[in-house]
Amino acid sequence: MVCRVLHQSSATVHLRKPGQTDRQIADYLRQVPVSYHPRIMVHGHPRLLDRFDLMGIHITEKERTHNLPRLRQLRQATPGCRLSSAFHRIMDIPEHDGLFDYILLSPIFDSISKQGYRAGFDHSELRRFLSRTKHTVIALGGLDAQRAATAASLGFKGIAVLGAVWQALPPEKAARQLSIFCNS
Repeated sequence: MVCRVLHQSSATVHLRKPGQTDRQIADYLRQVPVSYHPRIMVHGHPRLLDRFDLMGIHITEKERTHNLPRLRQLRQATPGCRLSSAFHRIMDIPEHDGLFDYILLSPIFDSISKQGYRAGFDHSELRRFLSRTKHTVIALGGLDAQRAATAASLGFKGIAVLGAVWQALPPEKAARQLSIFCNS
């Protein structure tokens, strides 16, 4: 789930189900109320854009590095579709060319859901980068309600959470707390 820290808006849900076919993802989407579809970014599966009113497609690192011309075609063919991608090093983030509506940068903090997945950035370096980039950069990795404030102070435009929700008991309460925090 991605929620905007600095802007009031609804959460965006990233649907990632590795190894699933278009048909399997479509079957899953049919179980989700249609009113939520415009908030869903599907990881891969661009053909589903023609069948569902989705927010857009999240592009994997492999797709991004091997199929850039195809991604530019996708951008042109679906102007209303949002595109995102994840990066793990600042130096890999291209100069802004309008291809991605936002990018995820990780790991910002030690991961909650992946044991041993450590923060990969110096905060002063992040602050400098975020103050000059034209990208909308979302923080990912080790985020919870407390660290969201730190991410905002560094200059991130939002946060993406996984472990803070799914490892909490009950996860619904954690999601509500993050939602309240992000919309304040």
